[in-house]
This record gives sequence, structure tokens and C-alpha cells, in this order.
Amino acid sequence: MKPVNLLPQSARPYVASGGRSTSSYALLGALALLVVAAVVYVSSANTITTRKDQIQTAQTEQAQAQQKAASLQAYGTYSQIASTRIATVAQLAVGRIDYERLMRETALVLPSGVWLDALDAEAGTGTSTSTPATPGTATGAGAPTVHLNGCAKTQDAVAATLVRLRAIHGSDDVNLNSSAKPIGTAAGSGGDGSASGGCGNNYAFDILVNLDAGKVNAAGDYGTKVPKRLGGGS
Repeated sequence: MKPVNLLPQSARPYVASGGRSTSSYALLGALALLVVAAVVYVSSANTITTRKDQIQTAQTEQAQAQQKAASLQAYGTYSQIASTRIATVAQLAVGRIDYERLMRETALVLPSGVWLDALDAEAGTGTSTSTPATPGTATGAGAPTVHLNGCAKTQDAVAATLVRLRAIHGSDDVNLNSSAKPIGTAAGSGGDGSASGGCGNNYAFDILVNLDAGKVNAAGDYGTKVPKRLGGGS
């Protein structure tokens, strides 16, 4: 005989059915996926927020750096100008003609009976400054030169002057452009040319001295290398 349960449905004990277990697992799986998705979303949101904060910080630092660079630009420009001027002055100092030494040495080497009316020098022209040099008397462009106009009592004195000018510092070649008595010299003019204001009855010469640029323009080739008899070495 089959037993009959006389308890009401609400009072009966719960008995799990096989059909409901599958739906429960599916619900738990869906909940797990939702939790994982929420974690990924929160993590991604935090990462994005962190990256945005870093970008904002970098932009702020960049703006500050640009502002500081703009405020220091004037000092950079001044420093560049100062460096350029120092380099220019140094270049001029190296390429200059040492007139003091040139005048002292010229005064020492000129023979007796010879005097100068004009002396000028150029660094880097390679040509005469007044009377054009005759062919073969000047070196190529860039060579410093000394141009002398003066008077001598005899042609022998002019020749001696040519030889002695080779002794000045840096002398590479000495060329005679001209040497002659002035045409139409007034009678009775002084032998030293004082009456006529020129060379008078004496010989007027035009000499071009070509200097060695490697010697006269070498850095540090001043002061201590000037002979003591010329006022150097101090």
C-alpha cells in the first residue's frame, strides 16, 4: 500500500529537484562574470584617471619650463653676443699688425742718410696701399704687407735699405717699386728736401715688404717675443 503524506504543502520538508540545479549554476556564473566585469571596469577607470593626472602634471611642468626658458632667453642672447664679440676681438688681435714693433725695428734697420715720408701696413691685402706694386712684387691675397715711401741720398743707400728691411720680424720678401730723383727739382733746394717739402735732390723710393702671415699673425706672437732692445720682454 502506498504511503500518503497528510502534512500540508507548506509544512513539508524541501526536496531539491535536478532541474533547478542547472539554473542555479547559470545564475552563479552570471554573477561571477558581472563581478569580474565590474573589477575590470573599476581598474580601467582608475588607470585612465591616473594617466589623465600624469598628462595634466606633465603639461603643467612643460608650461612652467617654457615660462622659465622665456625668462632666461635674454641672458642666453647676451651670452651669445658676448661670446661673438670676444671671438671677434681675439681674431682681430691675432690678425693685427704690431705697429709698435714694426716702427721700432724699421728705425733700427734704416741705414744712415735714409728717412721715411710714409709708412703703412695692411693685414691680409697682399697689395700696396698707395702706389700699385709692379708685377711680382706682392704675394697672393691674404698676405700682410708694409709699404714704405722715403728718401735716400744715394742709390747705394736704397739698396742697403732693401737688404736691411729683410731683418724686420716676419719679413718674407722685399721689393723695390721705384727709386729715382724727382723730375724738375728746383735749383738751390736743400739736400735733405726741406726746401721743396719732398726728397729734394735725393732719391725718392717706394718699397713694398711682404710679410709671412704665419709669423706675424701667429697666436701669442707678441710681447714676450719682441727683443728687449725693442722694448719687449716686459
